[in-house]
Amino acid sequence: MAWVRPTMTKPDAKVGGAREAKRLRTRARLFDTALAEIARSGLADADVSAIANAAGVVRGTFYFHFPTKEHVLVELERNEEIKIVAELDGIQAGTGDLVSVFSSLVRQVLAAERRLGPVVFRDMLALHFSPTRPIEDELAQHPLADFLIDVIAAAQHAGRVVADADAAELAMFFLTGLFALLATGVQDSAASDALLSRYITTIVQGMETR
Repeated sequence: MAWVRPTMTKPDAKVGGAREAKRLRTRARLFDTALAEIARSGLADADVSAIANAAGVVRGTFYFHFPTKEHVLVELERNEEIKIVAELDGIQAGTGDLVSVFSSLVRQVLAAERRLGPVVFRDMLALHFSPTRPIEDELAQHPLADFLIDVIAAAQHAGRVVADADAAELAMFFLTGLFALLATGVQDSAASDALLSRYITTIVQGMETR
């Protein structure tokens, strides 16, 4: 009797696709549930078990998708920065006034606070100054920094910013100071507009050529 080679069965693409879709749905549910818990309790007191229970999964499933609670806020920040950059993308970095660009950026960041609520927003910003922040490639994880670097580099090319300055350092200096101010709730004070305007003007004046 002739030998017949066994037929190799291919994995069912539909099964794999359904499994991946289920994984993504679970991850999205955990993400939203975690944000709701952080909004209620703050990051420090947010309970992973409560998050898992509310999402209808076991505690270990949370850690499968997010190594720590902090990772949820890091991902949220990246998502928000993508939205902000999309709003700012129409600004012509090469010809735009730096004060106007920076002011537009601050307005978009404050709009993010209104979307997220003050607890989540300030915990998200406070992570920049916390030893519990996940280790990451800062620039790759921050589209907003990337946007600002391009804005400052274009201003350098146009001769409005000192040529020997490091655009990446200037961008990170501005954002770090802004996040520190907003994390303390300065935007809730009666003089918030004046304080933020003065901060922007001071930073820009320090960048510009004389």
